[in-house]
Amino acid sequence: MNSDAIVIGGSFAGLSAAIYIARARRTVCVIDSGAPRNRFAGASHGFFGQDGQPPQAMISAAKQQLANYPNARLINGYATAAEQMSERFTVQLASGEVLRATKLVLAFGVSDVLPEIPGLASCWGVSLLHCPYCHGYEFANKRLGVLYAGPGSYRHATLISEWGPTTLYLNGQRILTRMRWPSLPSEVLRSNLQELLRPLLNMGIFQHCNSKRVATAP
Repeated sequence: MNSDAIVIGGSFAGLSAAIYIARARRTVCVIDSGAPRNRFAGASHGFFGQDGQPPQAMISAAKQQLANYPNARLINGYATAAEQMSERFTVQLASGEVLRATKLVLAFGVSDVLPEIPGLASCWGVSLLHCPYCHGYEFANKRLGVLYAGPGSYRHATLISEWGPTTLYLNGQRILTRMRWPSLPSEVLRSNLQELLRPLLNMGIFQHCNSKRVATAP
């Protein structure tokens, strides 16, 4: 099938692009796997006119709006390969169908890869969150934690402490130097933990964390 444009990804960005392309009276085909990054979140925040709305409901409404344009097509499936040949793009679908277009929009976003800690995945999007600006308001003034993921995590812990008392979980890492200790708030320093042990879970929410030893600066 030939189109003016193919959009890979049918979430907020992909559907927004597709609607504008359709309104420009161009033919557009959207490929969507039905697994947006925000599918684990109960609500979307900070989006104009949609604050607090369920992401899946917002996506469903956008797909219905796109369906109003006869020059737009939505395919439920996976794109497995894409290449540019001369002035056209060819996209291969998992179903075997081949699509062609003069423009290709990549709007498939990112995938979150979680540390292999038992119980962590069940908390994702509930009490284990990735963005304080998106979800921090509802957790303000509660006990918060930052799980070490790289050299910038100590700065992230400093940022998160603006929402409430924060613990930086080093998860077995010994990376905080003496030069970095003074920049961390006192509530973070008092609670720096060397290990994050198995949390006790209740309905996907961390209820309790403990540690065998407290981290010390190398």
